Amino acid sequence: MNVLVTGGAGFLGSHVVARLAAAGHKPVIFDVAAPRAEAAVVLGEIRSPWKHVIGHTGDLARIFDVCRGEKIDAIIHTAALVGLETSLSQPLTTYQTNVMGTVNVCEVARQTSVAKLIYISSNAVYHKGAGDSLHETDPVYSISSGNPAGHYGASKMAAEAAGLTYMTFYGLDFLSLRITAVYGFGMRQGMYIKQMVEDAVQGRPTHFDTGGPMKRDYTYVNDCAEAICRALDTKSDRRVLNVSSGMTYKAAEVADVVRRVLPGARIEIGDGLTPTEAENVKMRAPLNLDTVTQALGWKPQWSLEAGIRDYAERYRKFIDG
Repeated sequence: MNVLVTGGAGFLGSHVVARLAAAGHKPVIFDVAAPRAEAAVVLGEIRSPWKHVIGHTGDLARIFDVCRGEKIDAIIHTAALVGLETSLSQPLTTYQTNVMGTVNVCEVARQTSVAKLIYISSNAVYHKGAGDSLHETDPVYSISSGNPAGHYGASKMAAEAAGLTYMTFYGLDFLSLRITAVYGFGMRQGMYIKQMVEDAVQGRPTHFDTGGPMKRDYTYVNDCAEAICRALDTKSDRRVLNVSSGMTYKAAEVADVVRRVLPGARIEIGDGLTPTEAENVKMRAPLNLDTVTQALGWKPQWSLEAGIRDYAERYRKFIDG
């Protein structure tokens, strides 16, 4: 298939493009910028043809031109403005990019008869779980308080709703994958793990005043890319699926794993939380994977320790040239 990957020059997008090419698809990157150095390395490992066109998801006409010109069969929509803090400082841009960008992609898919649209959502849509793990049926909205992940979570929730409405009224084959805390070579959002791994590889100390109790369901990028590509090739009546490791780790526990994998790592992390983290941690729980396993036959293959080891090895090769 000819597959358009919005945000394909970014961290997750570049790994998805590489995985698509390995599976025999013909990926087309649609991104506002050229790939950064790490993403360029990932894309440089592709042996088969792929294409990169410059464009922004806010430009409806440009998306139309590319989808028609490249005869796009499917779209994987990874492009987004990511992060709680970013969304709080740039609320308008967050909604313009994450909501209207998604609506534009859905509209193009509708009018050009794209066979499938996979939307990369987030665990940030969840308002609060009802149990020990987060299920796709858990609440994503409250009538008394805002999303704990700020405008980022609210925008991902709204974009999901728009995509599902396109599915219901126009028959668009829309699938939303709720991913969480994706880490690995080329990552840009810190989430504590980036600084720990990259500092340790370079022999630098790492210090955080706070954050030790902050927990996340860390998902290795290879697992995430595999799930996305499997979703492209699998027919399912499920429309929202969790994709994660299914386990949460506190940042202090991540530090312990980094120390085991990279002996000599010097990491200090405080045992408090910032006010923003204290709010955000309320929706942090492992994602339940029963539905995605049934729908796609997918399970995570990378443990946190194995993922950190692979990340460190790839980063070491990168900085050594």
